[in-house]
Amino acid sequence: MSSKVIDRTALPVKQWDDPSVLVKVRWSGVNFYEFVLPNGKTIVMDPYFDDPNDAHNEYKYTPTDLPAGEWVNGADVILLTHGHFDHTGNLAEVLEKYPDAHIIIPEHTIPSVIVAQNVDYFSHYFTEAGAHDMFEFDGFTIETCRSNHNIGRAVNPLKRAGVDPNGRLYEDENGNVDFFKIWKWIYERELMNLKITTEEGFTILLWNSQMGADGIGYETRKYFYRDAKPDLFMYQVAGASFGGNRRNPDCGPMGKFIAEVKAKTALPEHQQHFSYEELDAMAEKFAGYCDEAGETTTFLTPETGVWYGYAKDAEGNVSVYLINK
Repeated sequence: MSSKVIDRTALPVKQWDDPSVLVKVRWSGVNFYEFVLPNGKTIVMDPYFDDPNDAHNEYKYTPTDLPAGEWVNGADVILLTHGHFDHTGNLAEVLEKYPDAHIIIPEHTIPSVIVAQNVDYFSHYFTEAGAHDMFEFDGFTIETCRSNHNIGRAVNPLKRAGVDPNGRLYEDENGNVDFFKIWKWIYERELMNLKITTEEGFTILLWNSQMGADGIGYETRKYFYRDAKPDLFMYQVAGASFGGNRRNPDCGPMGKFIAEVKAKTALPEHQQHFSYEELDAMAEKFAGYCDEAGETTTFLTPETGVWYGYAKDAEGNVSVYLINK
């Protein structure tokens, strides 16, 4: 067998309640993913829809006009990988519908998120994740591995933000240091990579750090991903991962990184900067690097708002299905 890109238009169909489906997954734009487990437990990651008026989102992957709380299938656990607006922007809407959701967040990120998203910390159950942590829930566990947000190319962030390059983002209008701004500026970048393991033995590795082709962002915590062999690997394809050229991306560093993981199947994250065609073409290149390394990984480019199901046979082979809900 060889690595390949799955033809999503030719996927077989299974029903929502088919017991062979171990994990159901839906992408709703940017890094907003949902996971539904066989026992009905639901996990929401980074709830934020594409804003069609935001230039941050090159492709308008907005599947619904519903508020996020009405859109999601449920929210037993909410994972916030870090504090930036495009990972937390619809948190309040989800919590309005699911106020008892268990929120896992990098420990120092909470102040900036509750202020920016106007969430009452004392009315919701926040769990601060440490650098290396494990959480046990009904039917699954979540492990964390602390990281840091990729800084992209070496561009002065003050210039990028349209601020006087001689100024500092954490000063007020009088030039005095605002310590909350310092906190926010630093700890919004505090980021978690995650591993979800279900009681049925299905594993999902979510790697939210970018792997920058410019050399800024390579991870040194290889113990968490090298030879991990997850059933589903989710890899970050935000803009800084490809040498700064999204339209002609350098897929080598990411492809070699994915090959090290030795995943059975793979999905992209944070892919709003790319068309479906571009994502498929990139996945073809990633598959080539996996083949060169002697690994077999199948790649799926998910359509936004569509449910996909993952099943695993007795030999550990993983199959992907379109889910009829």
